[in-house]
Amino acid sequence: MMPQSSLLNTEFSQRFFADISALYPGSARQYDCPGISDIHFCQLGVLRCLSTATTGQQFLQHHADENVADIEPGHFFKALKSPRRLQNITSLNDLLAQPMRQRIVDPYAQCPELGGWDLYAVDGHYHHAACFDPKTKDSKGNARAIASGHFFRLNLRSHHLSCLDMANPEDGKKKAHDITVIKRRTAGELRYGAAKGRKVLLVWDKACIDYHLWHALKHTHGIYFLTLEKSNSTAEVCSQDQLDRNEPRNAGVISDHLVGTSNGVMLRRIVYINPEDGVTYTYLTNDFTLPAYQLVLLYKHRWDIEKIFHQLKSKMHERKSWASSLAAKQSHAIFECLAHNLLLLLEERVIREEGIRDEVEERKQIGRTRPKAGGAGNPKVMKVVEIVRNFINSAVTRATQRTQRFIRWVRVRIYQQVPWSESMARLRELWTLPA
Repeated sequence: MMPQSSLLNTEFSQRFFADISALYPGSARQYDCPGISDIHFCQLGVLRCLSTATTGQQFLQHHADENVADIEPGHFFKALKSPRRLQNITSLNDLLAQPMRQRIVDPYAQCPELGGWDLYAVDGHYHHAACFDPKTKDSKGNARAIASGHFFRLNLRSHHLSCLDMANPEDGKKKAHDITVIKRRTAGELRYGAAKGRKVLLVWDKACIDYHLWHALKHTHGIYFLTLEKSNSTAEVCSQDQLDRNEPRNAGVISDHLVGTSNGVMLRRIVYINPEDGVTYTYLTNDFTLPAYQLVLLYKHRWDIEKIFHQLKSKMHERKSWASSLAAKQSHAIFECLAHNLLLLLEERVIREEGIRDEVEERKQIGRTRPKAGGAGNPKVMKVVEIVRNFINSAVTRATQRTQRFIRWVRVRIYQQVPWSESMARLRELWTLPA
């Protein structure tokens, strides 16, 4: 039995960490550590992500000042370097995928074409190196530390965030190339527990191009890709336009062709003009079955992962790596995933159990879709608005990140020994529009 006296044990924290506490018995690499228990270590890492403290020592001092536990900095940073601890928190984050699938509304549940698909947005995210990271010389001969980064994977159905791999740039490179990450991951890791027979679609940016590799992953493991075509692409059209122009959901889609690449791999090219801004997008995929509008919609929502990166950087005050060791950097990334996932689960629980919603944010979202001042009575303006609200631009609407108000509320309330009802009363104030 692990010691509980050192845990943050307010009523709010119990509710916030409830899913982690329930899932811990099924996690990997558990150990009854007398210094910092696994559960407390998990708490500390998540709280560190939520904290505004600029250093680890400042955070631990704040943690102690809240009458929780006086943790020696050396103990915390030693735990960060532990491969066993890393495996444990990774396992806990993986286990969170199930309650998120069950509780978070799937925006694609009403799309029968996607019934057999697992859908992920994948992208790299970088922040400053740790203070004691070794420095290398750049192209100008200046000594600099290489930025710390990871490739994150966002489930587009549940918004569960996980870490696919660490970004390890080659010597002299600022960032790791996306395709190198794919090459060093196994097919099982890329499928991320997908059941046999299900297809996995990875929505990536246009840097992730290796047609032979994607061809092999598709035909041997059911792993597909969707990306933007690079400007220097030499793919040539080799089929008639396959676009169903009688399908109203294809509004904005200009063409849908099969194209041949220089290395003999057949792909699909879809061209879309967004009526909202007139920008043309050209997509490539190795899936030949899904409707064009569905693929355009999925790529549009690759932006969800970028919004989460904004949440980590701007709202959760992510600045730099916490430590220099490889395990510590990887643990940092997992803690960011845990923090995002727990915030989302808490928000879902509050909305479901307390019957309240963020009226302030809803009003802001409505304002973003309204015609500009002076245009509401103009038939031309209203026609444009109607066009903009085509299927692709309006089919999936949900909050991609937690608001600053919500995160601040959690940051303060999680340490307070007050009844849950009092915390909820404060959230109602924050979420309610003024009379």
